[in-house]
Amino acid sequence: MNAKHAIVRLGLAVGLGIAAAPGAPAQQTGAGATITGVVRDSASVPVPGADVIARPGGRRARSDSAGRFVLSGLDGGKYTVVARKLGYAPASWDVELSKSGHIEIQLVFERRLPTLDTVIVTADRKCSAFSLDGFVCRRHGRYGVFLDYTDIDDKEPIYTADLFRDIRGFRVEDRNTRFGPTRVVAPTPTWGCITSLIDGYPASPARRIPELPYDLLAIEVYARADSVPEEYQRYTWPAGGIVRSGRCSVIVYWTLLARTKPR
Repeated sequence: MNAKHAIVRLGLAVGLGIAAAPGAPAQQTGAGATITGVVRDSASVPVPGADVIARPGGRRARSDSAGRFVLSGLDGGKYTVVARKLGYAPASWDVELSKSGHIEIQLVFERRLPTLDTVIVTADRKCSAFSLDGFVCRRHGRYGVFLDYTDIDDKEPIYTADLFRDIRGFRVEDRNTRFGPTRVVAPTPTWGCITSLIDGYPASPARRIPELPYDLLAIEVYARADSVPEEYQRYTWPAGGIVRSGRCSVIVYWTLLARTKPR
């Protein structure tokens, strides 16, 4: 049975300055398995212009004026189909296809999301350390690597660590854990250190780094300690003070639970 579930992503739309990515037309052709369906809102009104993506593989379609879409040319196997449109919380549906099978699904945007107000950066403005408007504020600066959720999706990562494959100062390692094999990000050189923050707070057993990229809204990455903004500078010092590894790189992971604005 297909398991429908909602991916609760906050609407970054205006604040992140995300433009609707050009998508494939709603109708696609090709041999293989096919997923068809309709995108609606919670009032059962068809939603046109939604970006629909099948993961893994990144096959895309755009819903038409009736909210319908077609994803064709797929291999057999398990997929997560995600629908996105600015101003809505993304919706998803898990499917399993035979090699030449077909399945019909319905993706429902359960609710509209508030969008961030446009951030105006001034010379004396200090960016928030614990809310997403801080991410928007800092991405206008000179330093750091900033990825919002569209940038993350475009990289088609399997694990969150895969996002770091092309970011200087980091490498990706495969490791076995008690939960099974996974991938983690590590510093280069090997004696370096990384401080990871989750929604602005240090990572901990109760506040873990998301293993899967679908749990992320955005990330900001500072490979060099001297590039880390003032609000996170204290995290460049390794626990216990100065050690052989020197000061640490800082990665800020913004998750589905992040606040949009300071309280």
